[in-house]
Amino acid sequence: MRLILSIIGVIIFILLLGAIPLSISITDDNLIFDFSIVVDLVINYLQGVWNGESFIYQEGIGRSYSILQDIPDYFLTTLHYLLIAGFVTVCMGMFISAWYSKSQKEWIKDIIGFLGTIPDFILVLFLQLGVVAFYQSTGFHIAKVASRSADENAYLLPLITLTLVPTIYIIRTLSERTYDVLSEDYILTAKAKGLRKRFIFIHHVVRNVLPYLKADLHKILAIMMSNLFIVEYLFNIRGITAFIFGGTMYQYNLIVSTLVALVFLYLLIYWTIRLLILLLERVFAHD
Repeated sequence: MRLILSIIGVIIFILLLGAIPLSISITDDNLIFDFSIVVDLVINYLQGVWNGESFIYQEGIGRSYSILQDIPDYFLTTLHYLLIAGFVTVCMGMFISAWYSKSQKEWIKDIIGFLGTIPDFILVLFLQLGVVAFYQSTGFHIAKVASRSADENAYLLPLITLTLVPTIYIIRTLSERTYDVLSEDYILTAKAKGLRKRFIFIHHVVRNVLPYLKADLHKILAIMMSNLFIVEYLFNIRGITAFIFGGTMYQYNLIVSTLVALVFLYLLIYWTIRLLILLLERVFAHD
């Protein structure tokens, strides 16, 4: 029930948020906000849901399309990227954080800290320039700098951009938790009994670290979703955000429908990764 109420609250927020740009005007150097326009847009959208008018959008002059027909392919493309990025982020973050918590090499920690401060669009630019420079120097093409079409999507560079920042966040968070767990008395007792480090890590450390990963999952996905807009735009990926950036004019119904689809995409990714964490608990933290 709480989840349903949260979803309803988010949808109401999206309905109101999408109407704000159309309800603001400037008259005689004064900023005017007309709340009646917000009400009219929301009511018209809700009424149009029943007859399908709310899902019609304009592209170009005199061309109308249904978002219900177009959005599945875009939705699946974005889902594909986020699922891969989510799985890589969780697995790589857990693996590196275990090593990072025991590492005494400060220069490695400095590098990881520096990578976490690079803005997404700067990272994209560096990656694209790096691939181009490498190709010009060696003649070897290691990755696509952008997607040419829906059938020729770039994968390596977008996935690096989507996974880098959330992975560093996991490393910083879980490494502290891992260090605390490794200092507990029952870990020291296990070491005194001569148990192997791998056994201790799998049966004791992972089990006590995974709850912190689940608690931070919303933050991790929030980072990935915020990166998604930049990644799909700069790498020319025909994902779900293309409906927001691709239009020549602001269309309230298109923006609202796209943001609602992003909400359900977020929930799908969240519960899929929760299932992955559950499997990790069963496999690696089983006595």
